[in-house]
Amino acid sequence: MNKTEILCQVRDFVKSHHAHDYSGHDFEHVKRVVHLADKILADEPLADALVVELAAWLHDVDDYKQNNGETNNAERLLIQLNVSDEIVKAVLLAIDSIGFSKTGYNPQLPSLEAKILYDADKLDAIGASGIARTFAYGGNKCRPLFLPEVLPPATLDLEAYRQNALTGTNHSIIHFFEKLLRLAALMQTKTGQQLARERQQLMITFLENFFCEQDLSEWTKLLHENF
Repeated sequence: MNKTEILCQVRDFVKSHHAHDYSGHDFEHVKRVVHLADKILADEPLADALVVELAAWLHDVDDYKQNNGETNNAERLLIQLNVSDEIVKAVLLAIDSIGFSKTGYNPQLPSLEAKILYDADKLDAIGASGIARTFAYGGNKCRPLFLPEVLPPATLDLEAYRQNALTGTNHSIIHFFEKLLRLAALMQTKTGQQLARERQQLMITFLENFFCEQDLSEWTKLLHENF
């Protein structure tokens, strides 16, 4: 089976796997991540394109927020498609490396392919797509959109973030402060950094308007003090 056939089979599997996701981790999200990974790959000739593309398609099929970390869909599929052990290992390493609950606020990624995947996935968490996905995920978890009396945490706690990602009681706006607005500074590639800047500003503008409409100067001050 050649590269094109393998990627086609993987794409079909992923489309079916994500068909009923309403948390912002749907097939359209995966397609955007693949598209972003291809953009970054164009400027990273030393990267293994097949590893990146497979990892981009498969990066959410075993996500702990959807599967409780109990599945091995990616590995099983790649073995079924007779992908080489070396490629399988590199793909799984990249996927396993990029979760924010693991990388936190100081990502140390093990390969160029993982860095490209990290940037592609995190780019879709910010900007217009990121705003939409934040509220889709919050609604899926039955979280309030906004509780103005509940301010962002004074300190960043990665373990608290991880637990909150599974269920949580925080409102969706806090997610911008604890994660999304911090991602632009964590990009691993030059292209990722460039693409993140515009998306970062779009989120800031959105939040400025959101707070302004409600005369919430305290929240506007918090935004400008931190970002």
